[in-house]
Amino acid sequence: MTQLTIVLPVYNEKDSIEFVLKEWKDELDKQDIDYSFVICEDGSTDGTKELLLKLQKKYPLMLNQRQERRGYGGAVIDGIKSADSEYILCIDSDGQCDPKDFHVFWKDKEKAQVLIGWRKKRADPFQRKIFSFLFKIVFTTLFPITIHDPSAPFVLFKKQTIKPHMSYLIYLKEGFWWGFIAMCVKKKLAIHEIPISHRKRFKGETQVYALEKILGISIRNLLGLVKLKLEK
Repeated sequence: MTQLTIVLPVYNEKDSIEFVLKEWKDELDKQDIDYSFVICEDGSTDGTKELLLKLQKKYPLMLNQRQERRGYGGAVIDGIKSADSEYILCIDSDGQCDPKDFHVFWKDKEKAQVLIGWRKKRADPFQRKIFSFLFKIVFTTLFPITIHDPSAPFVLFKKQTIKPHMSYLIYLKEGFWWGFIAMCVKKKLAIHEIPISHRKRFKGETQVYALEKILGISIRNLLGLVKLKLEK
């Protein structure tokens, strides 16, 4: 069993995925960690599928690919299930997560059951930050918590900690990390927050949170949050 699996959900990230894998490999190779990547590719149409088959020969990675879309949350869930390691680190595949922050997570991995990043200076479009701010008001009403950034896609945990609670992770597909942290609150899992850098996307625009989709995503995930709150 490896020590660490890095789970990356991927959809139409041909221009960024090799850059992301290379810089994470370069950083992790400096540390005494046995690691591998799980790439959950989600029906890409821009050549990402074909590129990943080539990258599989260069990097320690397992491909978990689908012809049909399963959504961001579905991809992360499949990655967690596929991981064969004690620890799992989940990050996005667009280059916004800085691998230089990881050493603090690894050093502090015993401080809590779940470690999550805090994007103090979030490099996202203004409209997305506004919707996140408003969503957090509802979130903290339903799931009281003091952490600053419940939706940060930089999360470290032991697989055995999360495995018994996987059925609670299906309610927020695009807002997966909101649902993940809500599950942690519901199940009284200890959470430790670590400040991280947050960069602009390496290339291109987000494939999920386009402006015309944000309102629908917000409503859908608000309903999911309520369902999770009511789940026994």
